[in-house]
Amino acid sequence: MSPALARVLGTDTPEGAERFEKLRALREGGYEGWIDQDGNAVSDAEVGKPPPRSGDKALPGMLEQMREWRSRPAPEPPRCPEMESASPQYARAMGWDTPEGREKYQRLAAYRSAGYDGPLDSDNRIPDPDDPRERETLHALAALSETH
Repeated sequence: MSPALARVLGTDTPEGAERFEKLRALREGGYEGWIDQDGNAVSDAEVGKPPPRSGDKALPGMLEQMREWRSRPAPEPPRCPEMESASPQYARAMGWDTPEGREKYQRLAAYRSAGYDGPLDSDNRIPDPDDPRERETLHALAALSETH
């Protein structure tokens, strides 16, 4: 076999040659089913199944935590001395120069000091875990939490 053909077939490395030999042995043995990229036989039951997504393990626990915290009254915001003593420039940089910005930061501080470590939306409120529009975002956040 020419080096160019070996490169095209992926047999120009020991791993590729081994994968090709496994594939050839399956086909010569009469196997006509699916074969994965590593040269392994795949059952018909596995063919239609999507691969597990990142976040699938963490998502149910995260959703349950969100439901639990949403069922409680919102926690009281802690006293934030850094907001009171901040210079006007610092307050503006942090978004505390408006009533809405102060309220948003206090909500964040309240949830974090109360022990909630789950996701918050852009308004620092716990998103609805059962809202289908939030599902992809929550799934991505669950995947990120699995990497820690």
